[in-house]
Amino acid sequence: MEMNRNGSWSPWSVARLILFIMLLPIFAFSFFATTWTSSYLMLDEDWRNEIVFTPESVTEPDQIYDVDKFIYAFKCEPIMTAVCLLSFLLLMGLIIYWIGKITLHIIRRIIS
Repeated sequence: MEMNRNGSWSPWSVARLILFIMLLPIFAFSFFATTWTSSYLMLDEDWRNEIVFTPESVTEPDQIYDVDKFIYAFKCEPIMTAVCLLSFLLLMGLIIYWIGKITLHIIRRIIS
């Protein structure tokens, strides 16, 4: 995190950290709810009509690809699935930002 010249934390750094901390339980709950909903695809009698990416040669419902389960969850619960996807993307964006910032700091230290 960035520090100001007077030794205090930058408001934007604190805001990013608070956002990260708030997104963790949001993602955890929405991921749990999405996987719970997607597990019902295997119990559906008409599961063959719901698959998109799983090959037609699949005979057992436990062989359904996870992406098809995610699409099924999106059909059943679109808001929760969208929250799961968006919170995941935001978390990954923050992590990539911090890793990039640390890497840039290390490179600058090596060069100078």
